[in-house]
Amino acid sequence: MQQTKEMADANLRLQQERTERKQAYLFAILILSTLFLIVGGFLYFIRMQRQTHRILKKAAKIKEEFFTNITHEFRTPLTVILGMTHDLQRNSDDAVRNKANAIERQGNALLSLINQLLDISKVQSAVGNLKWENGDITAYLAMLAESWEDYASRRGITLTFHASDNVTMDFIPDYIDKVVNNLLSNAFKFTPDDGEVTISAEKAGETLAIDVADTGTGMDRETLKHVFEPFYQGENSSAQTGSGVGLALVKQIMDSVGGTVTVESSEGKGTVFHLRLPIHNRSTLKSRSWTIAEAPIVSEPETTLTDKEEKGKDCHILIMEDNSDIASYIGGHLEQDYSVHYATNGRDGMKKARDIVPELIITDIMMPEMDGLEVCRQIRDDIVTDHIPIIVVSAKTSEEERVRGLEAGADAYLAKPFNSEELLMRVNKLLERNRLMRERFRNLIDIDNAEDDEKDTVEKKIERMYGDDLPDVNDAERQFLERVTKVSDRLLDDHRLDVTTLADKLCMSPRQLYRKLGVVTGSSPTIYIQKFKIQRACHLLRSKPNMSIETIAIRCGFEHATNFYNFFKKTYGITPMEYRRGDDGEAEE
Repeated sequence: MQQTKEMADANLRLQQERTERKQAYLFAILILSTLFLIVGGFLYFIRMQRQTHRILKKAAKIKEEFFTNITHEFRTPLTVILGMTHDLQRNSDDAVRNKANAIERQGNALLSLINQLLDISKVQSAVGNLKWENGDITAYLAMLAESWEDYASRRGITLTFHASDNVTMDFIPDYIDKVVNNLLSNAFKFTPDDGEVTISAEKAGETLAIDVADTGTGMDRETLKHVFEPFYQGENSSAQTGSGVGLALVKQIMDSVGGTVTVESSEGKGTVFHLRLPIHNRSTLKSRSWTIAEAPIVSEPETTLTDKEEKGKDCHILIMEDNSDIASYIGGHLEQDYSVHYATNGRDGMKKARDIVPELIITDIMMPEMDGLEVCRQIRDDIVTDHIPIIVVSAKTSEEERVRGLEAGADAYLAKPFNSEELLMRVNKLLERNRLMRERFRNLIDIDNAEDDEKDTVEKKIERMYGDDLPDVNDAERQFLERVTKVSDRLLDDHRLDVTTLADKLCMSPRQLYRKLGVVTGSSPTIYIQKFKIQRACHLLRSKPNMSIETIAIRCGFEHATNFYNFFKKTYGITPMEYRRGDDGEAEE
């Protein structure tokens, strides 16, 4: 009995051991399977990461090759263009030389933009392939500053470089060259003659601090928010604007080398760019001397714009364009037939528009101080200028931009590059419309050459002048004429109708009134007032048959009846009494 019990216990223990071993085997298999999956997943991740890296490197290489090739394709025609401009500049004709200079300036600007776009592409594509050198970076910065000294001297700008210590570190000379030259180019561009530009370098712990400061025009807060964005152009007070690529390239380079770039600026006081580079000395390539491969890219002075107002050219055209070469190109097609005025920003353009009251305005959209759309809106909201036709010329070619321009008040919208013949056609059509409108208005208020059988229509003409049936003018011109008529009526009743008082009541200067009234009606304010007085007399002679000639003369602003009699007969060829009897067909020329 005891033996049987022991056998049963032994069998139970054996069964338990077998169960435990089986569980251990299953647990080990589970662990091994899990480890195998983890290792396999990790190896697959590494493989995919390497494959992705290869794909990215291949894409970056293709992108860089594309930009390199397309840059070469751009450089080829530019080489021919710039080469031929040098030949043209040897021409004895001043006009040809000036045009060749403008072509060279714009060609160099395009070449600079192409180079910067290629540089951005290279920086983005240089994954782990940066050519670091170890050397004295302060000596390299001093060389860069020295290369700008001649240009600074010609401009009368004080250029100063200061380094507190000699700093030996790893850096990429080509990147430092592009960053510093871009910042200096901006500093000189926006710093007036006799200003100051300063470069300073100082070691701060394990960081090199480089500051580029100027005493230029500065930037507003909105521009500061977007200054490193590609192709962003702020509303700077200077008329000189760039492509918006240079500072984006600076940001790309600083990010690629683990550095930072920040900016401080105040309008009218200047700008400071702060560069911060980590100091490390790991490169095995030791450099003791360098040469500056390229001269600094400096924008050549643009064409000086001069208003051209000549006797005999009574039609004035105002061109608002911040690029003086483009403005000169447009003006060159118009100066032969018109008096041409220029403004390099929207704010100055609005002042000139109010002062000269031109027959036509041509404006760009992207301008400093005030853009072209705001110019259009302000012109349409100003009683002095609301009648002026506007042609917008812009590099923004989308349908949305075109609609925005027309909604702002433009009469025509041309995309850059534009056809000069189309521009001239638009100018001539708009000016011809104004001329026909003035002729219709002049015919409406003039009865100097009226025939006998038309005498009975004189009153109808006068009523149309005072009523709603005005000539074929736009709403702004119609409102202006109605306002002039109403103000003239009140002033004539008060015996105060003269050019100075009329201009004052219309919130204009006499010059502005002269220009606007001439554009809308074809008559000077003096002639308009004379006609207004005589037409009031015609109206009273017809509508008030019992009113004496002396009373009518006084009510129409004539001090003496004799003056009224002589002026009336000189104007119409008949006496006031003969005109009054004209209802019965008895008036004679």
